[in-house]
Amino acid sequence: MKTSAVVAALGLSCALGATVTACSTDSLIGSTASSLVQRYCATPELGRLALREAIATSTAPNKIRVECADDAF
Repeated sequence: MKTSAVVAALGLSCALGATVTACSTDSLIGSTASSLVQRYCATPELGRLALREAIATSTAPNKIRVECADDAF
């Protein structure tokens, strides 16, 4: 599970880094972020807890926050 979180975090960070180098990658970044968020939100809550911990560790001191629509009150 932690490997998936690290891969997802690395993919997101690479996608975000591409923004700095070329504006033409906007659609790639958007589709990558969308795919990562959809996969994250499809993960059961217990799995998301493990993913949050792994992502927090790999992105510290920065943070990434994802809010899933199905979790809204």
